[in-house]
Formats: sequence, structure tokens, C-alpha cells
Amino acid sequence: MSVKKGQAGWVLYGPYVTLSPGRYVVEFHIDADPSAPSEEVCCSIDVTAGFGARQLIRRELTGADIVRSGKGVTLQFDVPEEDVFEFRIDSTGVGAFAAYAHRPLKRIDQESGRMSDVALPDIANQFFNTHVYDFKLLEKNGFTFHVGAEEVIAEFSGTRLYVNNAEDFQVLSEIFIHNEYNFITGRDKIIIDIGMNAGLASLFLARDPSVREIHAFEPFALPHARALKNFALNPKVAAKIRPNQFGLGERDEQMEVMVRSDATIGISVRGADSGKPETIHIKEAAGIIAPLAERARRAGMDLVIKMDCEGSEFGIFETLARHGLFGSINAMVIEWHKWWSKDKNQMTLIAPLLNAGFIVLDKTQLSNPHAGLCYAVRAAR
Repeated sequence: MSVKKGQAGWVLYGPYVTLSPGRYVVEFHIDADPSAPSEEVCCSIDVTAGFGARQLIRRELTGADIVRSGKGVTLQFDVPEEDVFEFRIDSTGVGAFAAYAHRPLKRIDQESGRMSDVALPDIANQFFNTHVYDFKLLEKNGFTFHVGAEEVIAEFSGTRLYVNNAEDFQVLSEIFIHNEYNFITGRDKIIIDIGMNAGLASLFLARDPSVREIHAFEPFALPHARALKNFALNPKVAAKIRPNQFGLGERDEQMEVMVRSDATIGISVRGADSGKPETIHIKEAAGIIAPLAERARRAGMDLVIKMDCEGSEFGIFETLARHGLFGSINAMVIEWHKWWSKDKNQMTLIAPLLNAGFIVLDKTQLSNPHAGLCYAVRAAR
């Protein structure tokens, strides 16, 4: 990698390698440009842990330092506990130089002093490298990560989640950073998660001790399978979650639609414009929700509904209204979408909620009248 004079900033990072406790030495291969000022710092090298959160050692290099090193500059560091490490180069912009991505790593036997090579993956996790700045933003908000050759596992306050889709960054931010589903009711509760997707909201909600059961619904096979993998990472809280591979709607029906693996959070039960065909199953919402509402009533628990189902919310509301079920619900959060009809918007959903005695907070942004978020809480009378 050639770095020109005036080009400041990080020019090399990674390889995000997991190291066990011990003593190591990493070698950086750098060629200084003959025109680089010999006594001015042209770059620095460092070793960091925790995705750049903790710097273990750092060294500034002048042009003369690089020339004297014979292209190889080493840093020795100790690893007290297993973590993910980077070996980085930061340019000051003062002089030009060439940096090589290959940074040999050796482990030092602390008794004999012998060194042995540590094999680094020839091909790093491409998804992580492509989205490294998205991962760093999550890290600044309390996430940590384990990066393997094929998968990335994120952890937040003890909850572990696979991150392998660009859409995950939006969902993780909405749920774990912006707290969009942080229900506090003061009583034990049953949650209905309509639009489970990869199960991230269900896992977030399951962390609350007052949440006794979560009934989650996802008609598409790929996000449903991803949810099951995420639940397997969190067996204790996931024991509360009952995942169902069908969607909720206005009526029982079966449909064959097109699906795409790279677009799951924005796909409705009408499917995508392109992709592969998949048969999905929809069940009438009232027939599923009514017995859960009765169970919550008998147990003296609240019934809370999280709804993010890409347009199906309008049909679901119609069947809930027909069966008089709004009176059995204590709180709702609805992400609504105007994809299906230009004549329907959030007020189509807010009107029956007001009639049923809810207070509604409409967070729809004026700049985006086609989708938005509404919170509804049953008012005390």
C-alpha cells in the first residue's frame, strides 16, 4: 500500500485476530520514500485490543527510523486474556512511504525465549472488513465483537447476536441503542412480536425479568432460521420465546412470493420484485391473539404488542377491531408502512386506538410520510 505525502490518517488496520494469553511480537514492513524528512514523524504503528478500544503499545517512526530498521519494525506485547487484536499504521501526512499488509506475528515462549509463527488468516472476514466503520459505531455504544473467519458475533449487556447482514446495523441501532422497544409497564407481561425477523427485538425484550412469555411470528424461512441461531446463543432468555414460522394477517392464507436474502427487514408478505420463490403461511391475527390475551388477563399480566410487518398492520388492525380485541391490549408499538395503499396512513391505525381508549404518540417524521413509528398506551379511566 503506497501512502502519499499529505495523506494523513489510518492506512492499515486489522486483521482482527483472536489471540490467547501470552507474549507476542508483530513485525511491520515499511519502506520510506527517499524524499521523506528523516527527522520528522511520518507514521506511527500500534497494537490494540477490543476493536481499537485499548491501545497496548504505540511507536512513532521518522523517515530515519524506517531506513535504519531495514524495512522491518517490531512491537512486542503481552496478552493477559483472550481478545481481538489489530496491528495498525497511522500516517501523519508528512512524508511518503509504502506499507505492506502482511505483518508476521510470532508467539514468544517466556521460559525459553523461542519464537513460533502464529498463522493469520490469508482472507480476513470480508463482511467485517467491508463494514468496519459500522462495527466501530456499535462498539462506541457498548457492543463488543468476536470475529471469526465466517461469522461475527456481537455482544451487548450479555446478549449475543450474529451480525452477517448489512440490515443488521439498522436493526441493532433501533433496538439496542435507541431503545425503541423498551417497554416498562410495572407488571409482568406477555409480548407478541409480529414481524420477528432475525429475533433481535425478541431477545432484547426477553432480557426484562417482567417479560414472562414472547410469542414471535415470522413467515419467511431465512430470517426465521437466523432467529433460531440467535436464540441458540442465548438459551436462558430465549427459553421465554415461542417462535412461529408463519405471519399474522387479516385472514388465513398461503402465498407463493419472491424473496431475497439481502433484503429481509423491508419485505412484506407480498414478496420482493425479484429473487427466489417461497411459499409462506399467514394466519388470522385475531385467532392467535385472542387466547394469548385471555391468558394474560387470567394471570393478571399486561399484553404488549410489537408490530413491524411491512404493511400487514392494516389488515391486522381490521381483524382486531372486528373481534373487539383492542380492549385486551395494554400497549403497542407499531412501525407502519404505506406501501399497500395511498389512501391509508398512520391515522388509519390511530383512529381505532383512540376509540379503544389509547393515548397515541405518533413519531412519524414529517420528512417521510410513507412510514413511521407509533406508540399506544391504554389510558387510565
